[in-house]
Amino acid sequence: LHGRGIGSFVLEYLTGCASDAGYAKLTLNVNKANAKAIRVYTKNGFKKKQSVRIDIGSGFFMDDYIMEKKLI
Repeated sequence: LHGRGIGSFVLEYLTGCASDAGYAKLTLNVNKANAKAIRVYTKNGFKKKQSVRIDIGSGFFMDDYIMEKKLI
């Protein structure tokens, strides 16, 4: 279902819900190698705020960007 705008629709809906609830921002983590997701998030107003490498045990790491969208 890639490319049909479903992800953008869901992000728009969630942004509205969060804004209506009084939240000032949305924050998410995305894997640095997930170029499609990063494009969708960027297109929908998210900006890279930080690069993180999180040890999840057994020698595995999450290599992510923390992205944020201001609502106010």
